[in-house]
Amino acid sequence: MVTDVLVFVDSVWHLVTIVLVFGFGVLLAIAQRGVFGVAQKRALFLYAWHTAFCIFYFWYSLSNVADSTNYYLFSISEDASLTFGTQGVYLLTSLFSVGLGMSYGGVFLVYNLFGYVGMLAFGSALQQVLKTSGRTARRLAFFCLLLPGLSFWSGSIGKDALAFMAAGLSVWAAMNLGRRYPAFVIASLCMLLVRPHMAGILLLAFAVALVFASRLGLLRKSVLTLIAVPLAVIAATYGAEFAGLGDVSTLGDVDEYFSLRQSYNLEGGSSVDIASLSMPARLFTFLFRPLFFDASGLLGVAVSFENLFQLLLMAIAIALRFLGRKSRLDGFSFWFCALFAAASLFVLANTTANLGIAMRQKWMFLPMLMMLAFSYLGKGKRP
Repeated sequence: MVTDVLVFVDSVWHLVTIVLVFGFGVLLAIAQRGVFGVAQKRALFLYAWHTAFCIFYFWYSLSNVADSTNYYLFSISEDASLTFGTQGVYLLTSLFSVGLGMSYGGVFLVYNLFGYVGMLAFGSALQQVLKTSGRTARRLAFFCLLLPGLSFWSGSIGKDALAFMAAGLSVWAAMNLGRRYPAFVIASLCMLLVRPHMAGILLLAFAVALVFASRLGLLRKSVLTLIAVPLAVIAATYGAEFAGLGDVSTLGDVDEYFSLRQSYNLEGGSSVDIASLSMPARLFTFLFRPLFFDASGLLGVAVSFENLFQLLLMAIAIALRFLGRKSRLDGFSFWFCALFAAASLFVLANTTANLGIAMRQKWMFLPMLMMLAFSYLGKGKRP
């Protein structure tokens, strides 16, 4: 049976690779302080937390429909091509499942490392923006890292772990672009591998923020601009073609594309007819639903609590902004986060009719949105 290969460990080699991967994660948690600056005890706790959700997702996928199962089964039965999107994930997964002979559970732990790196980078960025803030704000930021959705979706085989790592690394790099630009390059490549259209948005946001808001020296800014702008245009063009917008030439074509996408994934209990919603309602639905009144089952209630926390966080930040509080992010970081989050939200909210898909896809830009929110909660001088 096909499901016979969906095991955590079934041989001595499986056990060896699992121990090595898990051990590498422990070493990463210890050694990362020189890069991300997260305290070792906290980093080890976060690794244990993230890994627990990874193992839970592994168990969940054995009896429920999950993309992780398809990625692993395809990787051991078919020849994946060197391209982007789903095929790219198939190929990457096959490097571990076929190339190294790792079990289904072992490959889960590999992707768990990708998500964990994103968590460390995101946590480091929050730590930096709240460096001189009070204990309450710092505790709220740490609580953000413990949101179940973050570890659940970024701890499984598939696009989400790599996309979240890209989001975490890019927001961390934006906090000190002059020294951390290699991390942004890695983030862009990871996003390009799994979701080319989002890589286009990422690079466009980076290029615009770099040109208009960066405080880098003239020479470094000029060099990065000459590299970033053409790459952003190329990535955006390819991303549009990848997403099915290659033949779009008018606003009417864009509207037609959105209308078509809004009809996808309408089957199932978590679908929403977003075509009948106003634009503000679509944005709210994508970000904050389910929200108790439309939650189904225990999982829906749990997600509702998470969405309520995010809603309150955003509401507090907006209120502080209107009361005159200034963001503690510098110009480049602020506009990069704002542009990427806004563009991503607009595109995804207008093309995603399934709340289950929305719950995981929004983690591609939630780190940016949360950075913006916490930048208003923090006090003192800019880091």
